[in-house]
Amino acid sequence: MPQRIRSPEDLQPQFSFDGASSFTTIESKVKIEQLFNHGRWKDPFTIKHLLFCLYLPIGLILWPFRLIIIVVLFTLTLFLPKSFSKYTKPIAKLAMGIKTKYNGLENLPKKGDKNGARILVCNHLTDFDPYPLFGVLEENHVMVGAHIRDVPIVGKLYERFNTIYVDQNNKPKARIDVLNSLSNTDFPLLIYPEGGLNNGKTGLMMFNKFVFGLGHSVCPIAMKLHNNWPVEIDYINSSWFKNFFWWILIPYHNFELTFLPHESIKSDETDFQFATRIQTIIANKLDLEPTTYNYTQKRQYAKDLLSLKNK
Repeated sequence: MPQRIRSPEDLQPQFSFDGASSFTTIESKVKIEQLFNHGRWKDPFTIKHLLFCLYLPIGLILWPFRLIIIVVLFTLTLFLPKSFSKYTKPIAKLAMGIKTKYNGLENLPKKGDKNGARILVCNHLTDFDPYPLFGVLEENHVMVGAHIRDVPIVGKLYERFNTIYVDQNNKPKARIDVLNSLSNTDFPLLIYPEGGLNNGKTGLMMFNKFVFGLGHSVCPIAMKLHNNWPVEIDYINSSWFKNFFWWILIPYHNFELTFLPHESIKSDETDFQFATRIQTIIANKLDLEPTTYNYTQKRQYAKDLLSLKNK
């Protein structure tokens, strides 16, 4: 197996993208197509595929019951006081079929600790990545585009999760909004700086630098999904609804989360270099390569695949 351990110094500047430097790795071992799954069913066919097909009728019977529990819990979230979340979150985690192993909990910021990390940074594997954290996080901020506030039901639901709404077209204002929100509470902001999902098998996408220039320390989280089922949770160009259907159909999902020691930006670092260093720390923990492919490149790659498919 090729050694994936790399340092931020292995990155060389190449060109400017969206006002920020972009970097390319020397002799990168990972191609962009290796970062994503390309179908629901895994290759090659094994006895696991047959056993899973035998389970499917049971899964389809259980599916609506699990869905009803999830819908009821989210409905209660809209109307019950936030304090009730300590009861609803474990039930939601159970209904979503999530089993989680936690490592390094001593590095998890404690509520009320003003010296603790204010930003939790995690790699992004599935549409449902926040759920494994329900067992250890009392409260946290999430950050979404300001337009989400006006979406029926969804906007109201996000308000219950200490959401920070940001104008993605006005970065100076977005920075002020995030800093103001963090100054008014003592719980952290959870963010997935890759901006999109990858398969967690070969590398991490480049981290967006935005939160790394806020002046707050960061707690890196290395997340691994031990998927022993013969189906993938996500694949390139799959939809959220398809992923949700299969997520509920699968009996359970095994996550392993490792909370790593807090990191702060160094005096001689730019926010981009800090983001790259945190990406490298997480990648090394997961034995993955910290690639320089960004979310925009993923979208273009997905678009190209659709064009080839439709020819």
